[in-house]
Amino acid sequence: MCFQVGDPSIDHSCWERPKDMDTVRTVYAVDASNPASDVAGETAAALAASSMVFRLVDPGYVDTLLQSVVQAFQLADNFRGAYSDNANIRDGACPFYCD
Repeated sequence: MCFQVGDPSIDHSCWERPKDMDTVRTVYAVDASNPASDVAGETAAALAASSMVFRLVDPGYVDTLLQSVVQAFQLADNFRGAYSDNANIRDGACPFYCD
């Protein structure tokens, strides 16, 4: 599960339009070898909340969201750890997002 694209240090100092940026777009992902229960759990919660918004308008989309909720929650539950403790993720996320 991808949760961040780009280098926060570079991105926070860049004031051009995203389509004009020519910097490296590092992808940070959560998986079995890079656990981040907090990120996966927050993603599951956001998707679950989204499913409530779309419940009456698009039931098919709600089913897709709820399938993703289950996957994100299982990832959070099965591969526990904070992303601020994960060396592969920490360098790209801290100090901006670790508080």
